[in-house]
Amino acid sequence: MKKAFFSLFSIGVIGLCFSCRQTARITENGKQIFDAKDSLVFIQVSSSRYDVLQPWKRSASQTEICYGTAVGPSEVVTIAEPFTYASVIQVKTSRSPEFIPASIKTIDYDLDLCLLKLDEKSGISLSPVTFGESFQRGLELKGQWLSSEAAVKNSRGFLDRAVVRNGPTSYQRILTFVLSSTSRQTSRGEVFTDRSGTAYGIAFSSSETEVAVIPGQTVNMFLKEAQKDTEYIGYGTPGFETFDLTDPSVRRYLKMPVEMKDGCYVSFVYSKGTGSDILKDGDVLLAIDGKAIDAFGKYKHALYEDISYEHLITLHRVGEPISFTLFRDGQKIELQTKSTRFDSSEMLVPYQEYGKQPEYFITGGYVFQKLTLDYLRLWGENWQGKVPPHLLHYYRNLSMNPPAGRKEIVVLSYVLPAEINLGYQNLGRIVVKTCNGVEIQEMSDLARALTAASDSPFHVIEFELDYPTLVIPKANLEQIDQMIFQLYGIQKASNILP
Repeated sequence: MKKAFFSLFSIGVIGLCFSCRQTARITENGKQIFDAKDSLVFIQVSSSRYDVLQPWKRSASQTEICYGTAVGPSEVVTIAEPFTYASVIQVKTSRSPEFIPASIKTIDYDLDLCLLKLDEKSGISLSPVTFGESFQRGLELKGQWLSSEAAVKNSRGFLDRAVVRNGPTSYQRILTFVLSSTSRQTSRGEVFTDRSGTAYGIAFSSSETEVAVIPGQTVNMFLKEAQKDTEYIGYGTPGFETFDLTDPSVRRYLKMPVEMKDGCYVSFVYSKGTGSDILKDGDVLLAIDGKAIDAFGKYKHALYEDISYEHLITLHRVGEPISFTLFRDGQKIELQTKSTRFDSSEMLVPYQEYGKQPEYFITGGYVFQKLTLDYLRLWGENWQGKVPPHLLHYYRNLSMNPPAGRKEIVVLSYVLPAEINLGYQNLGRIVVKTCNGVEIQEMSDLARALTAASDSPFHVIEFELDYPTLVIPKANLEQIDQMIFQLYGIQKASNILP
């Protein structure tokens, strides 16, 4: 998440135009009709990603487009996904034939939402849209977005259901409205409104028959904090996993009373996240903030009906109190804690590190890297079945609860062939255990061990799973490294984040 701050800029004439644009609603047969022209923007994003396998390189700049909705005279809300590696952001409005520079004010990858700030010198004043928080199954909604030619385009969908599902930019599961669509595939960032002009949410993905929408409730939560001139700290994420508790024999084993029908089983508690400080493996989660959780991990919402308990956690701003009712050791207990986040970048194998250059260290042609989800995805479609099992183990089993002291997984990724590494050139995709006798807990440990002064004529690196020990001669290593860097076009020998 990041936040930048801007001074407000106003011009009398523009202020007058803005006051006129506030009346962007007209009446028809006594009903309000929404006029979106002054509330929508076309967004063009230039991005340059780092090459995961050759992290010293960046790809050529690529352009993506998405769409945004005004939530202030110079503020626009949209989805976060297109901005993960953004370098240049430009927008068009119905009143600006030329692109206007914009920048990220706040971005929350867990909620997949981004708040943009238009360049204050543009003089553009938008008409803000109000996001509602209602839900009516079967309600017809109109999707709207502004094309690059400043024309308002439309689609149509019907509210079908509310679910909690994975978003595209985080491991976190978020509340999602699913619309049944009668139009072509929806545009990212498209806003869906009812007839009165109240926005119900922002589209983030679609198929031929359905549209996934971030609800107005989530947008309002985000804007409440994002539009402040203070640090954005976000909302809570679960610090545990559960599974259904429907088997009567398991409930008897847990000594649960026969009349106690609610509760799901806490199967795994993370090292961070909401509830991680008070829950234990084997607890039965009965309620959150007094709202009963059934055996499937859902609670009765007044509008959404059965919805996952995860939604109750994400409603809490970080630091707010939250209560858990549990069944533990044959007793019903209630515990209090505070909402916290488990940031994706804090995982042992990070889910994402958007905007950052991947960490690496190269010496003797040996390329060492930090294990990340992006690295595992190099194995392509269905990568879970192709990745070496020991690498998958760290991601699947230890990401949320790493061993004591272990902050990162360092791997020898592959070897750039050179005379110095003859006999080792087939090594790769293996986890570093020690370097020069130092246990490697993170990339910075490896860098220090390889650059520390030592009387030994060799660097000695040991790996997990009894892979061969690597011995690198130190004689003329600096000159050899420079030759390798020149041969392979490497401008920088390492990138180690503080």
